[in-house]
Amino acid sequence: MRSNRQETPSLLKQLFPIPTGNNAWEVVCDVADKLTGDLLKFEELTQANKANISSVSRYFADSRARQLVQLLLGTERMPFVSPRTSVNLETLFPDLAAFRKVVRFVSVAMFHAAGTGRSRDCARLVNVGMRIALAPASDVLIGALVSLACQSLLVRQIAILAPLLDADDLDSIAKVLHQTGANRDRYATAFQGECKYFISIVGELNTSNLSDLAGPDDDDRRQYLEVAGNKSRLDAAKSDALDFARTELAEVLRCLANPMRYEAKVLQPQNVDARLIAGILLPGSMPSLRRVLVMLTELRMTALYCSAWAYRKRTLTWPARLDDIAPRDLCKEVVSDKALVLEKSPGFDAIRIRSEGIPAADGQQRQVITVPATPKPS
Repeated sequence: MRSNRQETPSLLKQLFPIPTGNNAWEVVCDVADKLTGDLLKFEELTQANKANISSVSRYFADSRARQLVQLLLGTERMPFVSPRTSVNLETLFPDLAAFRKVVRFVSVAMFHAAGTGRSRDCARLVNVGMRIALAPASDVLIGALVSLACQSLLVRQIAILAPLLDADDLDSIAKVLHQTGANRDRYATAFQGECKYFISIVGELNTSNLSDLAGPDDDDRRQYLEVAGNKSRLDAAKSDALDFARTELAEVLRCLANPMRYEAKVLQPQNVDARLIAGILLPGSMPSLRRVLVMLTELRMTALYCSAWAYRKRTLTWPARLDDIAPRDLCKEVVSDKALVLEKSPGFDAIRIRSEGIPAADGQQRQVITVPATPKPS
């Protein structure tokens, strides 16, 4: 008897019904499909305390796991082309979870390569992993936030593995990280796209559809209904919301062009009705900008950490200062002229690089950033 049950199409088939074979975005979706469910038991491997060199070596003894690594390495010269040409309220982003899963897989593959003495393979995986992590950054703002999470996973793994890698490969990784941190245009594109989307949605708001933004249990539903019932009040709210979005975008772009302009602050529309509209339709750009600046800081510091280890492997000593291993302008805080700090561990053959962190909002404490990360108290 023929079953009427229809199988859900794979992520690759959903987003790329006719794959080109030369789009790294397709490869990410394909690899994520192959890692889904029980295949290779990837999720089990990445649970806390499950991944050690023994378990990871057993995992990569499976030819299917090695084939996935080769698929990803094959994207080194491929472009990343998004399946989306436009975005609206109904647009879904199922592939963003795939990027996180595939970057976790790359991170485990890096661990395996470094732990089995294949330093050059680890460096190649860092390059591929960072390209994958960066791909969704300019697609939409949520893509930029997923990109930041993926980059964070990679830089933390790099800091752990650096002592195991050869000097030349550490130099190669440091170069990749510095180049990644220098290109901020992708984030500008994401913020610009989000603002453009917001402007188009607000332009379509009218007295008949504004109340649709509020759910039945929304505390602000009464205010939505009041605004929806008054055209002049709605028009004033829309105008103020649009002015606010453009002003906030301009500030974000200025800070991306020159991070030293950044100040920790929360911007809001003056009009309370405009705040209502912006609150549900416009993502918080300033908190997102702060996350970008934190990532740029960690990229710079991790690159310097790799360079310090390369210096250590070549000379058998640690550098006395950071500018012994990199140009002076790369040894400074991203958002100030202050120098990053090289700390040597007394009694241990180790170093740590410390940043005073990104400026904090009023009433909040600035969070120091270190590479390697300082363990959190249990």
